[in-house]
Amino acid sequence: MSVDGRALRGGLGVRVRDARVQFQGTDALANASVHIQSGEFLSIVGDSGGGKTTLLRAIGGLLALTSGSIDFTDVAGASVQVGPRDVGFCFQEGRLLPWRTVAANVALPLELEGVGKGERLDAAHAMLERMRLVGVERKMPSQLSGGMRMRVAMARALVTRPRLLLLDEPFGALDEFTRVALDEELLSLARESGATCVLVTHSIQEAVLLADRVLVLRGRPGVSQTPIAVSLPSRDEDGRMSLEFASLCAIVQRELRAGSERAA
Repeated sequence: MSVDGRALRGGLGVRVRDARVQFQGTDALANASVHIQSGEFLSIVGDSGGGKTTLLRAIGGLLALTSGSIDFTDVAGASVQVGPRDVGFCFQEGRLLPWRTVAANVALPLELEGVGKGERLDAAHAMLERMRLVGVERKMPSQLSGGMRMRVAMARALVTRPRLLLLDEPFGALDEFTRVALDEELLSLARESGATCVLVTHSIQEAVLLADRVLVLRGRPGVSQTPIAVSLPSRDEDGRMSLEFASLCAIVQRELRAGSERAA
């Protein structure tokens, strides 16, 4: 199975219709609906316990819906079946295997696909170079800083060239300086790969900075609102200082506050 021979097929579109997830009869997610376009970057925000991670895991096939549906489409809008290589995950903890080297961690998804050792390590090294991690291939995760471990986790999520990248608070435990740097790196990688990205975050600023649209899950359990479109003059430091950025952050904050007031 070839890694280099994989053609870029474009990001996956995702149609979520009236998605509900229950645990022991209690709603963790209620009537969530959203249509994510191919190649779009969607951020999801909401109160703690509102179902953000539940929705993300349901999209990724890690949780079954109690009711509703989740379907996938190609760039032309036609329904498609999704395989393991089509979806990449990046979680807050990184979830690197402590007994494997950095290169072996990044190569793991390809190993599980049956890609030969030489080819998968070449792919891992290329992705580590893209993540500016040259020279750490033989190190163990415990030898890296928190920011470097998250870069390794991102490299592992991207090594299969996924069409859909699901990110659950990947930078939430990092200091602000490192977080901003990795936000910029993530945005660059998303644009370069053409993958559809769905980010769960507690940070309104991060959600607005990265996304084409922001989905608010209001209340507990979260009920989806109409996504808020994001238009900024730029996505760099100047963009973060703009009036448009401040205005959009305020709009998202009001949506969240309205849900919290109703829940109270």
